[in-house]
Amino acid sequence: MKITRFLGVLLAALVVLGSFAITASAQEKDSTKDVTLTIYALQSNVGSEVTVDASVTGEKLTIPDKTPIAGVSFVLYLADSEGNSEDTPSFTTDLSDETGAVTLTVPASKQGRYLVMENERPKNAVGNMIPFYVDLPMTAPNGTDYMYEVFAYPKQQMEEEEGEIEILPNPEITKKVSEDDGKTWGEKGNIASIIGHKAYWKVSVLVPSSASKMNYFTVNDVIDDRLIPPAADEVKASVAGKALSDKEFKAEVNKQKITVSFDPSLISVYQDKWIDIIYPTAIDLDADKAVGELIPNVATLTFTKLSGAPDIGSDTDIDVPGPGDGNTTTTVSTIESPVVEVWTSAIYGLKHDEDKKPLAGAEFTLYSDKECKNKIFSATSDKDGKFSFVGLRDGTYYLKETKTPSGYQANNNVLTASVKMKDNKTTSIDVVNIKEKKKETLPVTGGAGIIGISLVGLAIAVTGGLLITLAIKARRKSGAEA
Repeated sequence: MKITRFLGVLLAALVVLGSFAITASAQEKDSTKDVTLTIYALQSNVGSEVTVDASVTGEKLTIPDKTPIAGVSFVLYLADSEGNSEDTPSFTTDLSDETGAVTLTVPASKQGRYLVMENERPKNAVGNMIPFYVDLPMTAPNGTDYMYEVFAYPKQQMEEEEGEIEILPNPEITKKVSEDDGKTWGEKGNIASIIGHKAYWKVSVLVPSSASKMNYFTVNDVIDDRLIPPAADEVKASVAGKALSDKEFKAEVNKQKITVSFDPSLISVYQDKWIDIIYPTAIDLDADKAVGELIPNVATLTFTKLSGAPDIGSDTDIDVPGPGDGNTTTTVSTIESPVVEVWTSAIYGLKHDEDKKPLAGAEFTLYSDKECKNKIFSATSDKDGKFSFVGLRDGTYYLKETKTPSGYQANNNVLTASVKMKDNKTTSIDVVNIKEKKKETLPVTGGAGIIGISLVGLAIAVTGGLLITLAIKARRKSGAEA
């Protein structure tokens, strides 16, 4: 049975190649030559006719502004001069490549006219490509020669392929604090600020593989008023211990706000790695409630929100430097680090006498050991008898009076005092209250006359003792001579 169902469409569209359009040639056809047919599958514009390009003559052409279609194969049916084709295909091509091209070699013995039909196609193709006839070899446009390399350019509409949506990763942020100058890191830090210890903070941000698509990547940390911020040059940034250059990041400190900004185009080389930002802060012991209270801290990371990245954090629009001297409005997302906390403790004492009268000028020294060898700090009582050791780590301490107010006996007792966190507050345990006794001396009574009599009596006693001593020596001497 012959295939005729496409003939009417083909004739109406006048989409026939080769001798269907040109029936004569002055040159003899070489029946010993193989013929190649190269088909370029192309996308047509939406709404345009789906057909073979009208300008196709069998020659190799450049079709402008056309997108190739990969994954299309064709079948060729041998046909007669009137367009009737066999039911069984003579050839099946491979799939078209990324350029839309697929090439079939037809042996010399199989030269003839063929009906070309689409076989396999992508899922998002709209309908089938219109079939077309082609003579192999094909008469050249000059009407006198034959072409043994033939090209065709069928077109087809395509729907936008859904495929898998690329999910772009977001960055991450975390935060730790160190109470031992950066040796260890945790969520809480107990700082011995009395001897100059500082809290060291480490904000770590994970650079996503999408960083190169961003134009904003900044860390902010507004530290508590009870903390003393660092200087800008104390803020360091590194990756795996290697310091970042000044071009890669910039640190600014404005009152209590620390801002560390990065150039996304430069830090994108660190994708999937953590950047560590480390800086110290001191506890302001003069600030209200700086002692005995947990001081929290949270850092934030603000970055360009990318289409295709999951929603995260809070979004806002900001102006960032754009091309040239202008700014561009960018939507950014802000995420927060976990909360980390520091605290410091204190011991408070009161110095008074047995009558509860406050005593000023008493010096006390704090030690870390019961033997009072490892000195920590000394404090002196004020006019109200008060003294304190502020800025301690939790633990047990030993206290000893090392200077006593004039006119009072020293208290040589070693006192024990402990401080610890309880229910999120630092409490002072065993508050030291020291009671002193005045020094006792023999009273002088009766005036100068009594003192004079006492001196005369003392002289007589001394003289009498001397005479007795001399008499004893004389007696011994006379006894010896006898």
